Amino acid sequence: MAYEKLKRALDAGLFDPELCDIVAPPVEADIAHAEQALGVTFSPDHRALLLEWGGSDLHEIVIHAPGQVHVEDGLIEFAADYAGNLFHYAPDEEGAVYADDVQSGETIQLAASLPEFINEVLLGAKGEDFYGEDWVRELKALNLA
Repeated sequence: MAYEKLKRALDAGLFDPELCDIVAPPVEADIAHAEQALGVTFSPDHRALLLEWGGSDLHEIVIHAPGQVHVEDGLIEFAADYAGNLFHYAPDEEGAVYADDVQSGETIQLAASLPEFINEVLLGAKGEDFYGEDWVRELKALNLA
């Protein structure tokens, strides 16, 4: 499971269960329907994320369900966070992950892939520049970073 660290973070208490909405993930048919409607093929990493967490709100990040995925300028939006940052990946760049940073208004590259974004940026030490020192300190206290 490429995204097992999300489960570990949930079990460790990083995400407030009162603020989370964990839903049953979509099935392959839901993903295929969304791909057809959008005229794209989701990357294998995105499909794996959808099949584990699609549609779930972990408060810190909301993983879009297949029907909530958007495509704009060749980037596939797969998630958003509580601050309003939108997360996209570039299928033509082997899945590089970008964020539309609401504070700066810029689009910045955060990771080379979805697994790196989830496991090393959102839930790891590489996220300090984007999420801040306090977030990484909390991850370290929970043995996640």
